[in-house]
Amino acid sequence: MESVLPDLLQQENTIFDSEIKALKNWNLWPTFEYYVKALKKEYLYQSHIHGVAHIERVLLFGGLIAMQNHCNEEDTKLLLIACSYHDIGRIDDSLDDDHGRRSSEKLPSVISLSSEDMAIVQAAIYSHSIDDSRMENVIASFGILDKARAIKIAKILKDADALDRVRVYDLDPNYLRFPCSCQYVNFANSLYSYYRNLLGY
Repeated sequence: MESVLPDLLQQENTIFDSEIKALKNWNLWPTFEYYVKALKKEYLYQSHIHGVAHIERVLLFGGLIAMQNHCNEEDTKLLLIACSYHDIGRIDDSLDDDHGRRSSEKLPSVISLSSEDMAIVQAAIYSHSIDDSRMENVIASFGILDKARAIKIAKILKDADALDRVRVYDLDPNYLRFPCSCQYVNFANSLYSYYRNLLGY
């Protein structure tokens, strides 16, 4: 397994100190740390492009964006679950707009949630691989009561996933949905380089 994040979060005096210290000072740090440790790696797609390392980086970006957006604990929990399992329906590493739908369908076999929470996470996962213009229709199709909440979680997931597009040299900050996401572009590049050097990509 290409797991790096749990050890990285315990280190001090790294080039990522400012981001990691900010997370550790966040009131939801215990929630973030829990979902990093609880990641069910056996369900993840096995690949150095969309596998464990990618998921860990998306979790980290998701946590940072949630922190900057002052998300509450329940929304942060659902976001981190979405970050964890958004690619479990992948069948290869190609451009595949349908893998979000397949991942959302597999989610209930991975984790148990209330019906509303499950619908929100499934809708976010489904939406992450399609154009933003289709997001509201997808969320409506899940019968979600709080659509604004679901849209916010889906958009944070999309930004967290997009930040890791640095690994395929295809990140355009102009398409990020939250201003705070743009401040992590350099961090995303440095983090990917750290993973690549450590794992020998």
